Amino acid sequence: RIDGGSVLRLLLDSGAQHIVLDKHAAARLGHSAGSALELVGLGAVSKHCARVASGALEFGDLILPGCDILIVDGKILDGIDGVIPTSLFADFLVRLDVPGKVLDLDRYPTQPPVQDESYLPARAEHSLFFLHTVLNGSQPGYVLLDTGATYNAVSPAAARVSRNYWNPSSGIALRGGTGDTEGFPLPPGVRFRCGSRVLSADPAVVVNLADFASHYPFEVTGVLGYPALRTSIVTMNYRDGLVRIEGR
Repeated sequence: RIDGGSVLRLLLDSGAQHIVLDKHAAARLGHSAGSALELVGLGAVSKHCARVASGALEFGDLILPGCDILIVDGKILDGIDGVIPTSLFADFLVRLDVPGKVLDLDRYPTQPPVQDESYLPARAEHSLFFLHTVLNGSQPGYVLLDTGATYNAVSPAAARVSRNYWNPSSGIALRGGTGDTEGFPLPPGVRFRCGSRVLSADPAVVVNLADFASHYPFEVTGVLGYPALRTSIVTMNYRDGLVRIEGR
């Protein structure tokens, strides 16, 4: 709930930076549009949105006041009212059981965890987590950890360097929170190595990440989305910049 209103179906997304509602859900809560903004997404053309007054998010017994809310025109994704970023819970150790559809929020331990092979060091930028990886043994860069993405993605430049070729006539429509974009399916065998971990990105698509990547001072080579994480438990430690991805 937001501000004690009706129950909303919100997609929990580590690749989001704001609470975003479609205009119909916002109207049910009595919110109207405020100052205009542009919402930049993965491969999609910037989508017009509007900021509204801050609201209080009620998540079970947890209440988070003063949360910024954006409204977009039209549907975000079928069956949901909006998107909520996992970084909203950065004061907690976030444990997302993806197949079980369970979110656990724990207090941080007093001491930072001992870093071992179960933890992946992450680069936190603008409340997003990027994992340093090597694509198919040849192309280093950072991939966005995006639990809400409906696809795993590789940038065109990274795909070319790693000799992952795609058919430019086989484009498919991809739906995202900031709008639709086009992707090109890659053959099986796309892998991201992060430390000693090798993460499968099959099925993967080539997506133009230029607009999104321009906001970051490092090479963004891809997106690790829901298809790669759908059988995993993902733990996000925002305090220490660590991510753990375990099989369920």
